[in-house]
Amino acid sequence: MSIWKEMLPVMMTAVLLLSGCASKKQPEIASFTFPEIGTIATKGIGESLLTQGMGQLEPSLVIAQNEMIGSIPLLKGEYPFEAENKTRIKFVKDKVEVYLYKAENKICFSKEQCADIKYSLINKLARKSANAFQQTLLYNGKIGNRITLAYREFSNNLARPAFNNEVTYDLDESSILGYKGARIEIVKATNTEITYKILSGFD
Repeated sequence: MSIWKEMLPVMMTAVLLLSGCASKKQPEIASFTFPEIGTIATKGIGESLLTQGMGQLEPSLVIAQNEMIGSIPLLKGEYPFEAENKTRIKFVKDKVEVYLYKAENKICFSKEQCADIKYSLINKLARKSANAFQQTLLYNGKIGNRITLAYREFSNNLARPAFNNEVTYDLDESSILGYKGARIEIVKATNTEITYKILSGFD
């Protein structure tokens, strides 16, 4: 009996660790348009303005201003996704672990250290599915009042050269650019970067 008494704490710890790991899950692979429709974003030359296909989107927690949870400060900023279970989502930044408890809608350091704090969640593209069809628009720069975008298609993680294209748009005609059903509205564009709003994704 003494051996079992000594082994019991070890066995209980192992069970708790296994159940904790099993409860964690990563966001599932699903269809996406990134950035999401309605989003305003800024990108540089050669960067993707719009990507659509199959992949994994993860939520990031955004704290707009410095807050206090009890006597502990929570600094403003973006806290990347770490893991999720049925009751909470875990975010980690600079080794600081923060939890969003779903039912209570509270931000916490632990179950006992919580507060009603203003926050927002934004989706980030964590990874694309290597075995799926992908479409993307790239910013290729601005000359005068003309903007050049590059369209690319990928299948099984390989570019499809026959479906690559480059298109030039005149901003004097319209600030809304379209290609294959995708629509983006130009807010501001320079030789180095572009600020735009996603109106719709690819057909």
